[in-house]
Amino acid sequence: MRASVPDSGKIVVVDQMLIEDLLARPDAYTKSAGSGCLAFAYRKEESARHLFEGWNRAQFGDVGFLPMNVAPDAWRAILRLLMHEELYLPSFLADCVSTPCQRAPERPRQRETITSNGADRHAQYSKLTRREKQVLQLVSEGKSNKLIAAKLGITEHTVKLHMHNVVGKIGVSNRTAAAHFYFEVAPHEAQQTALD
Repeated sequence: MRASVPDSGKIVVVDQMLIEDLLARPDAYTKSAGSGCLAFAYRKEESARHLFEGWNRAQFGDVGFLPMNVAPDAWRAILRLLMHEELYLPSFLADCVSTPCQRAPERPRQRETITSNGADRHAQYSKLTRREKQVLQLVSEGKSNKLIAAKLGITEHTVKLHMHNVVGKIGVSNRTAAAHFYFEVAPHEAQQTALD
């Protein structure tokens, strides 16, 4: 059972100032996290990209990313995801998974692409049904499938089907990336929920 694991729900947050130590001694940090989550708190994309490219995921597992320059509501939702061992990966790094990351000289062109994709992201979001948007919103709040099902009065299986449809329609690979997509596309709705 999850409750019997002493480190379950534990998050070890490493500040970007310790990035070189983290990359030099990854085993010490992963050992400290135990069965919990290791998260990298960053303010600059360059730091997150440097860690992403230098981290040996095959040997040390994945690292969650905790942006320190987002709205408080978004930050709390990302922290909730990490507490549920759902690792948050920012979209600028998620793009690196499917295609190689662009290096510093090409970054201005990459930023232009991201800006022009804003309309595409809103178009993708508008293709979601009302129920899919509700499920996505609750996922972005860090809710489990069981809690989402109870809140919406549907089965967990139906929640999974909705999430399957959502990730397909918005072009992401997991619920963490879907939550990040939601914060980028519907920040006002995300803030409204946090105030309710």
